[in-house]
Amino acid sequence: MSAFTVHIPNPRPGQAVAPEKIVFLRDGFSWGAFLFGPFWLAWRRAWLAALVWTAALVVVAISGAALGASVVSQFIVALALAVALGFEGPWLVAWALARKGCPETDVVIGDSMDEAEEVFFRRRPASQSSARLEDRPSEAKSA
Repeated sequence: MSAFTVHIPNPRPGQAVAPEKIVFLRDGFSWGAFLFGPFWLAWRRAWLAALVWTAALVVVAISGAALGASVVSQFIVALALAVALGFEGPWLVAWALARKGCPETDVVIGDSMDEAEEVFFRRRPASQSSARLEDRPSEAKSA
């Protein structure tokens, strides 16, 4: 079972939020963030976080070389940063969504994103949405 945070854009006055605009983020370690680092953040449209993370990697690499650190120690530091991004990457994407007016509004549990979406839309009151689960597009939307 995985936990998914639900990010719903702030609705405009008098309008309901379209279900395809709701973003589900899996909480927990992200292998994509661990393996691809800032590229993963950019793919998720967390531009500021990707820029800052890239700058941090460059500073670490330059300072390691300037201090005469061994290749092994530089690799260990880079690996530690990759592990940190693996754990904190989903949080950085959630932060970027909140900055864009799409705050975290709920948490759902499910084996997959499809199951989490189903749980969310089934328990969501009909008054909060103009569309039912059946009206939703079949492709999964995520950040």
